[in-house]
Amino acid sequence: MNREGTKVKRTPQLKDVFDFAKRTEILDGAFAVDATKTTGKRLLLLDDLYRSGATVSAITTLLLTAGAARAVYLLTLTQTRKLS
Repeated sequence: MNREGTKVKRTPQLKDVFDFAKRTEILDGAFAVDATKTTGKRLLLLDDLYRSGATVSAITTLLLTAGAARAVYLLTLTQTRKLS
């Protein structure tokens, strides 16, 4: 995250955590936001990889609630392939 938000809790790498609920549990409380910089704004999140959406969901929820953002949009560069 950048100056509007901060990662405040160390988390393990999520690449080997496949369960969405477990990923969400790991990310709980991992981020904080400076509402003075986000209140009423439309924000664009950039992420290099979209896998389960757990990280983006945690950050978006925080921005919309504690950060009082008006809207949050997401742009990702790649998506994890689904193996058959």
